[in-house]
Amino acid sequence: MKASYNASGKTYVVIGSNSGIGKALIQLLDESKAETIGLDIQSEAHQDISNFLTKYYSVRPTHLEEMQRAFKTIQENTSSIAGLINLSGTLASFKSFDKMTPEEWDETYDISFKSCYHACKTFLPLLQAHANSAIVNMSSGLAFGGQQNYGPYTTAKLSVVALSRTLATELAPQIRVNSVAPGAVDTNFIYQEDGSTRFNPEMYKKIAPLGTIATPMEIASVIQFLLSDGASHLTGQCIHVNGGAFMA
Repeated sequence: MKASYNASGKTYVVIGSNSGIGKALIQLLDESKAETIGLDIQSEAHQDISNFLTKYYSVRPTHLEEMQRAFKTIQENTSSIAGLINLSGTLASFKSFDKMTPEEWDETYDISFKSCYHACKTFLPLLQAHANSAIVNMSSGLAFGGQQNYGPYTTAKLSVVALSRTLATELAPQIRVNSVAPGAVDTNFIYQEDGSTRFNPEMYKKIAPLGTIATPMEIASVIQFLLSDGASHLTGQCIHVNGGAFMA
């Protein structure tokens, strides 16, 4: 059963809105009567969410100047935002450290961390213009344990946690900042180009006490909670959502 929130009159910006978790979150925000602005690299909003978005901007989050241009346009029509959600992440090269080129490393690291930094830096004025706003940044459970072939991704997602904690101390009490670290989620991320998974799903289900791989909606609902007044005393935290596969 989904929790019910009323976000009427509030505006949220979602970076990575076309992702599996992004689409689930935008659906929840629409149900809570929020105004939602989506940003992603695709030229158009995904058809599943286009009717739920107030506005969509095609932006490469790793390019600060593109993020700033979108911000200026948004600022012309929006005086403040209640929340910023950073979901960008990728694993562009599934290789070991010794076989990965610096360019391949940077591609994954920049999308998975720098896009978050750019968004936080760019949208801070609109967050500060709101009386009680929140930032939720996407980390990953992979960042909390050694994993072969995930080097730049795990490094980036642990950087996201460190940035979130820094911002939580610097922006309090007006802005709360938390991160979410999912375990395995049934999105495109867990699949390789040939359609196979990057890991053994049945083994994962045996490790996780709840015995399942998360749905995007199960992650989105935690993000929605962190944006809500119900999380008013939560900041600087990394929330692990993994069916018990990792217990922090």
